[in-house]
Order: sequence, then structure tokens, then C-alpha cells
Amino acid sequence: MKIEILGCSGGIGPGLKTTTFLIDDSLLLDAGTGVELLSMERLLGIRDVVITHGHLDHIIGLPLMLATIFDSHRKPVNVYAQPAVISALEQHVFNWTIWPDYTQLPEQQPIINLHPIEVGDVLTIQDKTVEVIPAEHPTPTVGYLINNGHNSFVFTGDTGTNDKLWPILNQRKPDLLIIDVSFADESDKLARASGHLTPSLLTGQLDQLEHNPRIAITHLKPGVEDSIMQQCRRLLPQRQIDRLHQGEVITLD
Repeated sequence: MKIEILGCSGGIGPGLKTTTFLIDDSLLLDAGTGVELLSMERLLGIRDVVITHGHLDHIIGLPLMLATIFDSHRKPVNVYAQPAVISALEQHVFNWTIWPDYTQLPEQQPIINLHPIEVGDVLTIQDKTVEVIPAEHPTPTVGYLINNGHNSFVFTGDTGTNDKLWPILNQRKPDLLIIDVSFADESDKLARASGHLTPSLLTGQLDQLEHNPRIAITHLKPGVEDSIMQQCRRLLPQRQIDRLHQGEVITLD
């Protein structure tokens, strides 16, 4: 399974794109500003999009992608999200004021199909099993466990402390855990209020993890990336922890 990191930053700036992961060239996990790095042909190859939540940095690429491929698309794109996220897309994005309503265009066969999901659902998308897992964030949010029958990884989505997650991971034992650590320990109060982790909060969470997968830190806020990673490595010397990098291609085999 190939995971292409098109964006993994918690903000914008030179060379920084927000959360966008492309799996095996045709499954998009969140649709942040990293979508803009794809060529027309690669955009047309995306068949399915799974969305963790409706915050702008995770969905802004979706309406722009649909507008870009509209005249050339071959078949509708399937978009999977919680009902609250689907409702937000319909009311606040695809409403003819912010953006054309691509749930109705073209009339004969709209370019997107919206599919509601809930925590606990297990979907079959392309040749993969996609399990919807819980996340803790101020807006309805989920994570995903994606398994191709040989390897698996988890993306937590934006999340703070989330005790419901770890029993699932202990049972499934993913090869890779991509987890949100947005703030350094000095911003503990802000992290808790906004539903994100710090290195110290991560340490407490990983105490519940019974196996030792590769751990990739994502969604780091611009300007504090080095501090976050230094704190993570100091607090968790026994764990295999790396920072996720834009442009990185992870192959699970």
C-alpha cells in the first residue's frame, strides 16, 4: 500500500500544505490544500474521498478539485463523511453562494456521490477495508483504519485525548499510526481547548498502546515543528517516532 503525503501541516506558509493523503493513487484521505499538487490526470484518477471532519484545512481542496475536473471527469467521485459533515458541505460549500452545487451537477449524473458514515462502520472501498474509528475534537470528527489485506495504517484525524481509540488499535495492531500532535507542551491549554495533542498528552495516550508500530506525527503548527519533535523524542525514546513530511511516500509491504 502506497501512502503519498501531499500535505500534513497544521497551517499554511511557504512549502506547507494542509492534510491530504493519497493512497494507491485513487483513494484520497482528507482534501486539504495538498490537492493542488496533483496534475489533471492524477486528479481524474481519484475515485473515492474519505473525510475526517469539516474544518476548512481538511476539505478546501474538494470543491476546487471538482471544479478542475468537471469537464473531463469520467465517473462520479464517491465522498464518505459523517452526516454532520455532509450537511455542512451541502449548506455551506455546495450552495451556489460559496461554490456551485456539485451534488446536482451535471443534472443527469452529478459529479459527486455523498455517502454518510458513522463510527464503527466498516466500508469496502476499492480493494481496501476502511474502518471508521472514534476521534475527539470540537466538531464531529472520525479517524480511519485502512487495511489492504496485507498491511494497515491508522490516521487519527484531528484529535485530543481519545481513550476509545487504543483498545481498537490494540486489537487491530496497525503497522503505522499517523497521529495529530499540533502543539508543543508550552501550549497545553490551547491544545486541550482546540482538541489536539501535545507531546506530553501523546505520551499519556501511547501508554495504552500495547504494540510498537511506526508512529508518524502530523498536523504540526508552523514554527514549532522542531520543538514538538524534540519533546516527542525526549519523552518517548522507546517508540519509533518520526515527523511526517510533505512529499514523502510511505510504502507498507
